Amino acid sequence: MKKFFTLLAALFVATTMMGQMHGPMKFVGASNMSVSSTSNDNPSDTILFEMADMETGHITLPAMKGMQTIPSFTIRDLKFSMGADHVITFAQQPFSSSVTVGGEEKTITGTSFSGTYNMADHALSLTAVFKYGKMPLEMTYTIKSYYVKAVSGGISVSVGGAYTYDNKSVTYQVRKYMDGNVEKVDVEVPTYALEGTIMGDLTLGSYVVKGLTYDETRGGFYRDYKGDGLSFHFTAMQGGTKTMDGDYAFNSERDNHILVKYNGSNVESIVNTFQMGAMPFGIVSTFQVDATAIDGVTADDSFRTTRAYEGKAYNLAGQRVSDHTKGVVIVNGKKYLRR
Repeated sequence: MKKFFTLLAALFVATTMMGQMHGPMKFVGASNMSVSSTSNDNPSDTILFEMADMETGHITLPAMKGMQTIPSFTIRDLKFSMGADHVITFAQQPFSSSVTVGGEEKTITGTSFSGTYNMADHALSLTAVFKYGKMPLEMTYTIKSYYVKAVSGGISVSVGGAYTYDNKSVTYQVRKYMDGNVEKVDVEVPTYALEGTIMGDLTLGSYVVKGLTYDETRGGFYRDYKGDGLSFHFTAMQGGTKTMDGDYAFNSERDNHILVKYNGSNVESIVNTFQMGAMPFGIVSTFQVDATAIDGVTADDSFRTTRAYEGKAYNLAGQRVSDHTKGVVIVNGKKYLRR
C-alpha cells in the first residue's frame, strides 16, 4: 500500500509538471563556471527544462564564459527519478551534445551531470562537468535557479486618475525564490499596448523589478523601485505620426512601486504604480490573472465528452492549451488530469 501511494504521488508530481508546460519551463538563477583555477560568477543565467516523458527530460544550458565563450546547448534525454516528496532527481550520468560555431561542429563531452528539482520551492539545482571541442581542460558549471512562472490576464491602466484604458491579454513573468532566509519575488513587466488614449496609441516596453519582499500590511510582495535605476522604452503614435519614441527613466521623486499578491501558490494580482520622466501625472496598472479559484484535481477518463468543451482549457501557468494537451489542465476553475 505504501508503495502504491508513493507511485501515486510521483505520478501527480509528473502530471503537474507536464501540465505546467506549454513548451519548456524556464528557470533563472545565479551560476558559476570554473576551469582549472579560473572561476566566473554570473548573477543571472536562464535554464530551460522540458520533460520528454515520465523518466527523461531535456536541459538547455545558457552561453557561458570559460577559457572561451561556449554557446548555449541542449542536453537531451537526461534520466531522472521522481520521489514522493515532490523532488525530481537527476542521478549523476554522462552526456553529450554539440553546437555549430562558424560552420564547424563542436562536440560537448560531459563526464557528469546531476541535479534536483524541488517542486516545493520551485528550485532547480544543476551541476555539469564537460569538455568543449578540443579544449584540454574540463569545465564545471553549477547553478541554483528558480522557476519563472508566466501569468496571463487583462490589465487596466489608470492615467492620472482621470482616464482608464485596458489591454485584455498581457503576460507577466514572475519568479519566487529564496535569498538566504528571505523569500523574494522578481517580476518582468511585459511590453503592452494601449490604443485610443488621449496621447494616441501607446506602447510601453518591458523591464524587470527585482527583490520584492513580503509586506504584511499590504498583503503581498512589494518593492519601491524608484531608486533602482530602471528605464523602459515608450512610443506614442498620433494620427499615423510617431510623437514619442525613446527610453524613459522613472521619476525618482515620485511613487514607483509594485505589489504582487498570491492566492496560495498562484499569482492573483499585480499592481504597478509609476511615473515616467518629467510627465506631470502618475500611472497605475492593475493586472488580474485569468485562471483563479482552482479546486482539486479530477482524474476524468471521460474528459473528451461534453465537459471538455464547456470552457477554455489552461495549463497551470495560466496559458491556453489545446484539447489534445495531456496532464493537468484547468477548465472553468477546476483541475482535470487528462491521460
